[in-house]
Amino acid sequence: MQTIILPGKSKEDKKWVDDLAQKLKNDGVEGVIRPFYWMHWEDESFAFDIQEKAELIKKHLRGEKVNVIAKGEGLQIAEILKSIAPEQIVSVIN
Repeated sequence: MQTIILPGKSKEDKKWVDDLAQKLKNDGVEGVIRPFYWMHWEDESFAFDIQEKAELIKKHLRGEKVNVIAKGEGLQIAEILKSIAPEQIVSVIN
């Protein structure tokens, strides 16, 4: 099982993603821990489209079951994932 981390849109959320991923690893969370980073953090010419992000993330899941930790816009993406792949989403934590 995977644990994915979906941050908010803000560039400051990168630190939250990094810190949380490290904490989960240090705490011995089993399975793959997959933090997501948004392209617009590095290049503002990239658009941030919540629906598009959800569909791309679904492709990365490849049918696996996942736990989702999310905040801000990441929580909106998680809600879309629950609607388009309900059999894969075990839990959503914010």
